[in-house]
Amino acid sequence: MRAAVAHLCEPGVIVAVVQPIVRPSDEVVVGYEALARMPGLPTHPPDWWLAQAERYGLRQRVEVACLIAAAQLGPPPEGRLLFVNVSPSTLADPAALAVLDALPQRTVVELTEQEQVTDYDDLRKHLSAWLSRGSRFAIDDTGAGYSGLRHVIELAPDFLKLDRELIRMIDQDRTRLALVRSIVAFAREVGTNVIAEGVETSNELRVLRDAGVNFVQGYLLARPGPPWPEIMLHTRPSTGVVDLSDHNLTPLRESLAKAQDARSACTKVADYLFRQSECMPSIYLERHGELRCIAQRGLWQVLDGMPGTVGITGRTWKTGRTKVVTNVATDRDYVEAIPGVVAEICVPIGKGDTPIGALNVDSLVPLGPGALELLTTCAELLADRLEQLGTVDDNPAWHRALHASVAISGVTQGSHTPVELLRRVADAAQLDSGALVLDSESGRRVAAAIGPLSRPLLNLCTDELVALSSLVGDIRSCYTAGDASDRAFHGTESLRDGGARAVVVLPLWARHRRLGTVILAHSRPVHLSGDDITPLEMLCDHIASLLAQRDT
Repeated sequence: MRAAVAHLCEPGVIVAVVQPIVRPSDEVVVGYEALARMPGLPTHPPDWWLAQAERYGLRQRVEVACLIAAAQLGPPPEGRLLFVNVSPSTLADPAALAVLDALPQRTVVELTEQEQVTDYDDLRKHLSAWLSRGSRFAIDDTGAGYSGLRHVIELAPDFLKLDRELIRMIDQDRTRLALVRSIVAFAREVGTNVIAEGVETSNELRVLRDAGVNFVQGYLLARPGPPWPEIMLHTRPSTGVVDLSDHNLTPLRESLAKAQDARSACTKVADYLFRQSECMPSIYLERHGELRCIAQRGLWQVLDGMPGTVGITGRTWKTGRTKVVTNVATDRDYVEAIPGVVAEICVPIGKGDTPIGALNVDSLVPLGPGALELLTTCAELLADRLEQLGTVDDNPAWHRALHASVAISGVTQGSHTPVELLRRVADAAQLDSGALVLDSESGRRVAAAIGPLSRPLLNLCTDELVALSSLVGDIRSCYTAGDASDRAFHGTESLRDGGARAVVVLPLWARHRRLGTVILAHSRPVHLSGDDITPLEMLCDHIASLLAQRDT
């Protein structure tokens, strides 16, 4: 047996197959998990072979051979992710790190559950070597072995993979469903995505989609095979038109009744609309004379701080009139958030001449019959619930911003001033990286960059700087708030590939003149909302006034 295990470590013996990981809302393949296959006799699954390798002290060598087999697959098409399995002890193996250079840029390291973790500080140190090279991180088989929620708390993963035993027959087990829903809610709050493994029936897929699970994987969609398989089952075939004529509002009414605050109510409406079709809903409410994004789905970033003179959403709110745009290319009010949007519908939230907000839907395909009726009904239900709940504006982010503003006032002019300004804003945002982009007659340049993501920030090309700066030309901010695999604008895509898990773009305006842009980023998953960003906009106004004074 020892000889058989040692044979697996020889070049080319272990081969890799892949299984798609799919977004259930639109059944788009977002990545593949690389799975090892050990040919020859005796025939056993990889876990069995790894257990034998553990007996003879060869486990890390076999795992490295599995990584090499995955690297030989090459990069997946269309920039999709490649998930590879690594045990905690193998993370520190120099041979495994050497293979990392041969893996695709969009690699996700799945931390397997076979080993108990006793020292999280040590594990974080070894994991950082992988993350610093742009890899993402997943915890595999949560709910099995040693993989508990403490891993999530201690390590802040990008992805949380649910063990297949939690998924099996979930459509018939209320206890399993309640647990999965609670994990999804927890993951959303901390900025982590949930992947359900072992999906084998269409009823399981339906329940997981309704529960808000981000991604699914299993035999129902595709069995492991040669690269790169597409999904075999299309439970929601695309007709080229988003059809919202057949819908059941009972689940929405029930979930709205359980909402405890305005943000929760808006999120429930956005989730409901996102589950109905491939459209991308966003909900804005009025705060201090401008629109703030409270909830959205399907986009990685949010355009926020919108006046009533900007965009289809702003105009709808200001005028109180619904707007249906069948072709955004011909509408002068349309503001591009991502490339590829074809149609947009926006309805006011609230009755009379003073709406309290707007409900907007972007779509990559035409919006068919029933869309306007459904959106209008959803807006009415939301307005009724918000009238009962009210809104709450106070949040701890303002206290952090206040301290930063006092500190910024004391920053003296000198060679390190841009760095100090950035550090104050990044600390207030509780994000670890940032860049200060200054505008001049000769163009835009990165004047300073800080944090673990300083290199990708410094490497932003001119086109990307222009694109990011243009996002906040007429609005107060743009920030990532959705699933990190969702559609992104030019510039944020580059930062995502460089290791950013969250991005905030803030303009610097003073005396009616654009002075530059602040770009903040974070190397770990984090959930951002408008309540987090509004105080940062004030800080950037403060910085802009200082820069304007020094220019004069």
